[in-house]
Parts: sequence; structure tokens; C-alpha cells
Amino acid sequence: MKPLFVTSTNPNAGKTTLIIGLAKNLSNKKIGYMKPFGERIVYKKKRLWDYDAASIVKIFKLDEVPENLSIGFDHSKIMYMYNEEQLREKILEALDRVGEGKDIVFVEDGRELSYGASVGLDGFNIASTLRSDVVLVASGEDYEILDTLAFLKKTVNIDKKINLRGVVINKIDSMENWEEIYKPIVEKIGIKVIGLIPRRKELEVITPRILADQLFAKIVVGEEWLDREIENTFIGAMSASAAAKSPLFSRENKLIITSGDRTDLILVSIENNTSCIILTNNILPPSHIIEKARKKKVPLLLVPWDTFQTAKYVEGIKILVTERDEKKIKIIEELIRNHTELLEMEIL
Repeated sequence: MKPLFVTSTNPNAGKTTLIIGLAKNLSNKKIGYMKPFGERIVYKKKRLWDYDAASIVKIFKLDEVPENLSIGFDHSKIMYMYNEEQLREKILEALDRVGEGKDIVFVEDGRELSYGASVGLDGFNIASTLRSDVVLVASGEDYEILDTLAFLKKTVNIDKKINLRGVVINKIDSMENWEEIYKPIVEKIGIKVIGLIPRRKELEVITPRILADQLFAKIVVGEEWLDREIENTFIGAMSASAAAKSPLFSRENKLIITSGDRTDLILVSIENNTSCIILTNNILPPSHIIEKARKKKVPLLLVPWDTFQTAKYVEGIKILVTERDEKKIKIIEELIRNHTELLEMEIL
């Protein structure tokens, strides 16, 4: 069994996506997974786990309990529960447990390489404890990526901290620019580029299920339609007649965010190609409107915040892959196979 540590230069770069794609392409191998510092926290049925860990367990049908794949979820608790040696032992014990009978164990970092440094669960410490090969994932603005990689190479002296095998650049808008301009710059810096992955809009589509999970929303109606795609968002802070005149309101597959007492707007929304309605202020509409949504197969989600605050929370939603996202998983599998060198490298 060999571990492969996957970290990133920034949050939401695509660590879990890379792991899913690699694991799908390694169908002939038995895989394991762990995420020492769980930070995408989900609390359900009085149990706490990391969202990424739960997704990997479900997608690959691993015989693991998601909360057992993380050593901790909170800085303060980790700080007072473990000293340096105890933490090292916990990391190695976890690897032995999840790696039993496996060919490869994917170890996922927290939000980014530095996350958890104050409690000894940063990428440097985990990777060196495991003596693992490391793959770095980067995304964002082109020159921000270059700046970060140059900083890691020159200032942090990344080569002596971890056994970095290369960087995968994810969510690229211009493949031509990266192949011809930026890749040579990264390799001149001294970091091997082992993947250039183009942006795929299909992977950035949000669903009511993701909203319900991350907002801890109550599903009033429509649990069976939570996988509908959402392409546009409309904030319902005006009358139904005013909303109907807006070009945004006429778009298909939209999310409506409005107070539960805006019955006129809710009714019009149900009739106009709406994928989901978030009801704010903890206000439920009358029963006949709920029944109308049921008949039209429009999920209604209930949250306690006002419309403005809810919109801000929705703006910060992370697009995460679940076991139900078969289309997305297939795209990810093909992207990793066609746009990275990882499957040909001895680290797998």
C-alpha cells in the first residue's frame, strides 16, 4: 500500500475532484481515503463528518464511516487533545487502518497547504509524517498561480518540506495560454507541470441538493427533485408583476430566493421554469402554494435568514460532487485521463 497526498495552493482548487478522477481510472486497484483535517463539516443525525470524506465513501462504496476518516474538525479541540508525537501517531494509525488491504490510499489535505499549521495538521506535516509523494493542485487567476508557485519554491523551500511530484493546474479558461506561455514559466521556476485541466461548465452547475446540504435548509417539498440543475439565480425582493418584467426572471433553470410570505412571487415562480425556491425568514407559504409546488415538481427549501443574507450564503456555496452526479463523475474521469500525466507515473 502506498499513500498519495493531494494538497492545493488555494481553497476549492479541485483536490477532491482530482482524487475522484484518479480513483475512477484505477478501477483495477483497491483504494483507500483519509482526510486528516476535516473542514467541510456536515452535521447529520448527531454525527459530524467532512463532506468530501462522505462523498468519497459513497462514490466508491468504501467500508468506512466518514467521521473516522478525519482526526479532527476544529483547531481548538485538536490543539488541546494532541501533542506533536500523539498527532504523528494518530496520522500513521489512520493510514494503517484505511490502508489495510488497499493498493493506494489517497490522503486529502484541508483547505490548502498551510491550513492547520497551528495545530500540526498542515500539508507539510502530514505529507512528511506519511513519507508520501505529493501532488499539488492550483487554480485561480493565471498570475496568482504563478506568484504562489514561485513563492513556495523560493521562500518556503518546498522541495525540502515535501516530496512534490508536480502540480496540476485546474479550471483553465485558456488552454493555449497555459500550454504556450505559463507552463514554461512554472517549469522554469522549478516545479513540474503534470496536468493542465480545462474548465468545464458542467462541473460548476449547482443543484437544490447541494443548497439544502450546505445551508442546512429544511426541505418543505420536493426531495425527489433535488438533483435538478440550477443555472441562474434571481433575488425576489419585488412584486410579482415587477419580477415578471425582468429578463433574468424569464431564464430557465433558475433559483428564486424570496421571503415565504411573498405568495404572489412564489406562485409566479412555480409556473415559470424554476428549479428551486428558497423561502427565507423561516416563513412557510400557505398550504395551497406548497401543493402547487409539489404538482409542478419545484423543491421548496426553508431557511431562517432574511433574503439578503441568504443570497450572500448562496453566493459562497461550494460546488461539490456527490454519488448521484453520474454525469459529472464521468466528465471528471475523462478529464484526469486525458489532461494529466498521473496515470502514467509510478506514484500510482
